[in-house]
Amino acid sequence: MGLLDTFRFGRKKARPVGQRLEKGFDATRFEQRDLILKIGIFFILVLLTVAAFPRDDVFEYSVNVGDTWNKETLVADFDFSIRKAAATYEAELEQVKRETPPFFQSDPEANARMTAHRDTVVAQLSRIFPAYEGFKFNQLRGRTEQARLDSIRYYVLRRNARLKLTPDQWSMLADSYAERVPGLSTTTRVTPQGPRLDETIVRLAWELGGQLLTFGVLDIPLDSVFTDVIRVRDDRSETELEKTEVYGLNEAYLAAREEFARRFRDDPRRAMLAEGFFRAIFQPSLSYLRERTAREWQEEQRKISPTEGLVESGTILVSKGDIVTSDTKQILTSLEEARDQRWGKRIRWRVLLGQFLVTFVIYLFFFLYLYLLRRTVFDDNTMVVLMAVLFAATVGLFAFALRVPYLQMYVVPVSIVAVLLTVMFDSRVGLFGTITISMIGAVLLQYDFEFFFATVFAGTMGVHSVRDIKNRAQFFLSAGVVFLSYTVVLGATYLLQATATTHLLADLVQVAISSFFLVMAYPLLWVFERSFGLSTDLTFLELSDTNRPLLKDLSLKAPGTFNHSLQVANLAEAAAAAVGANALMTRVGALYHDIGKMQKPEYFVENQRPGENPHDQLKPRMSALIIASHVKEGIEMARNAGLPQQVISFIPTHHGTSLISYFYQRAIERKAGSESDVQESEFRYPGPKPVSKETGILMLADSVEAASRSLTSPTHKRLESLIESLFKSRVEDGQLENTDLTFLDLNVIKETFLSILLGMYHIRVKYPGQDRLEEPADDEEDSKTPPKLKDASDAVTSELDEVEAPSLEESKPDLFRQTAEGLSPRRPPSGADDAPDGQQTG
Repeated sequence: MGLLDTFRFGRKKARPVGQRLEKGFDATRFEQRDLILKIGIFFILVLLTVAAFPRDDVFEYSVNVGDTWNKETLVADFDFSIRKAAATYEAELEQVKRETPPFFQSDPEANARMTAHRDTVVAQLSRIFPAYEGFKFNQLRGRTEQARLDSIRYYVLRRNARLKLTPDQWSMLADSYAERVPGLSTTTRVTPQGPRLDETIVRLAWELGGQLLTFGVLDIPLDSVFTDVIRVRDDRSETELEKTEVYGLNEAYLAAREEFARRFRDDPRRAMLAEGFFRAIFQPSLSYLRERTAREWQEEQRKISPTEGLVESGTILVSKGDIVTSDTKQILTSLEEARDQRWGKRIRWRVLLGQFLVTFVIYLFFFLYLYLLRRTVFDDNTMVVLMAVLFAATVGLFAFALRVPYLQMYVVPVSIVAVLLTVMFDSRVGLFGTITISMIGAVLLQYDFEFFFATVFAGTMGVHSVRDIKNRAQFFLSAGVVFLSYTVVLGATYLLQATATTHLLADLVQVAISSFFLVMAYPLLWVFERSFGLSTDLTFLELSDTNRPLLKDLSLKAPGTFNHSLQVANLAEAAAAAVGANALMTRVGALYHDIGKMQKPEYFVENQRPGENPHDQLKPRMSALIIASHVKEGIEMARNAGLPQQVISFIPTHHGTSLISYFYQRAIERKAGSESDVQESEFRYPGPKPVSKETGILMLADSVEAASRSLTSPTHKRLESLIESLFKSRVEDGQLENTDLTFLDLNVIKETFLSILLGMYHIRVKYPGQDRLEEPADDEEDSKTPPKLKDASDAVTSELDEVEAPSLEESKPDLFRQTAEGLSPRRPPSGADDAPDGQQTG
């Protein structure tokens, strides 16, 4: 089951005729619901595409520098100012920041604040060291619990201190303190004299900070100031200072590091420790006034004009054939901005409406094609949703490429959509899908014909490269074909319009990237097959492998049926190819159409040994039930094996609702020849009838192959008469009325069957001595022996062997003499040479 089947978007299942009489069934209501769904999908696609159009900095006259102006000569219809290039204007605004001196506030209390920081550090150390003393004291005396509590207190105080040091630096301070506590030091018994290490470093850091404050220290790095001077404000005045006269915060820290390195030349660890104390104590004296500086910048930036000239009405802006320069591009951009300022919302609504209408028309082009020429695809909600997903994803990539610098639309792998549509549907859908998405891209690029033509040509070549795809490696070949196609068109444009070489190389790089991503079609195809319940030619190729479990079991459990299926597959495949149907799907359906016979193989004559027939012990009605049951059992086995619905549909339709004539006649004989006592409906297959060319061909191939085995002398005339009779009976019984087969198709199929059967039953030369090994046959007796039945459904009267068959021209009924135009209710589809790509199942 596909992903969308869960949400009731799957393929519509055929309803039995009788259900149309049930209360509550309303075909019109279901058709209206499907139509509303498709209209909703259509408008969602249109709206998503309209949303993909650029809204900023892309205008009607969007061109690149170096392009040739191919439109009519453009003349200014009103006076407007030429706006500066965005990069130029931004550079001027940035220059204001570099030339406007920043403001700083002088802090007269900086020295006092630094003194307060020093006192805070000393006070915190006076609590940290006793905690450490208690921890070590209790630890040395074995008081584990108390030592644990003291250690927690010590680490908490250390973590919350203003002084931020490394664990190694804290250990240095603790060891210096412990040396002066009797009984606590483990390294020396002599108590050191003089100040502790922390006291010495605190004094040095405070003194050095005071020296730096005499010069003035900013609270920001000095290299973040771009001007040569700064403005310093205090309570009474504002002065300017040279940047070289003050320290920045980073420069102050660097000066302290160099001073401590000089003081503690022999002990770098102490120098690093002193720097940590300095950072905890020091207080800058000049605070950056960010808001005041920003206001000054804004005032200066307002003085810069965003324009740099004036264009008067009637001035020629650009002539047809001119090369677009950077100045020309800026003038065109200025014109668009001036128009937007003049007419505002009116232009935006006009542009929006135009985008909606052109997008509406483009998608209508594609959906009308599906509705008029590919109705089976249009009626399938799953397929419509799938195509909408592909279109929406491509439009999303278009929008992304338009909004990311250095990306061009050529980087979007449109060829993936072309290839996927071709493999999943056929080349015609793939081609129309390519044209549709190429038109969308060209409109997004302001009607860029170069993009449209290059994309259509490359996509078309991609479509042709996978028309008859036989293996997944062809995706790599398609990538090369698409790249070469793009290169040809872009190279031709380069030669015709003399575009810049750098522009051509940039486009080719983007094309190479998109062509490389074409290999992603392989995993994407696998995802779509599983999510939407699709069956492509690649799926059918995999299913045609006779070593697959289901066919392997058939060859072991019912070898006669397996051989029959192979012969039917050969007939059906050749006939499907001859009339433009899907030959590969027909072959796969033929291989699996009789898998239900594995349940009771001995009841089918092709699997019986001579003299053994279990039907001899059964009533005709029971035999007919057993014969017909292989259809239902085959469907169950196919579903359990996960076969696609397209393949499963061949199982119930290969007999349609035809009559199991052999047992029907036996039942009449048991009722003394009275047909009124026998219900014909009990001897018919459950159906449904074939609903496509492929299923109709399988029905004909199955009956012809089975009946041909009953001929004792399969000569050209006998085979011809047999095929004529079977075709006529199927047509008169109405078994082919729901298919697209025409009388012309039937004639082609008949000729194909005859050619293949003659090859299967050709006469071989006898080897020397072979006559002595064979028993003489009684021609008279053979001519009267009724043909051996393959199974009851394929019975053919023995009179076919008793009568000399007339020639093909003499025996052809009027039914088959007519052309498709004369009798067929439906003509063969146009473009029959392309029909093998079709995936229709009716």
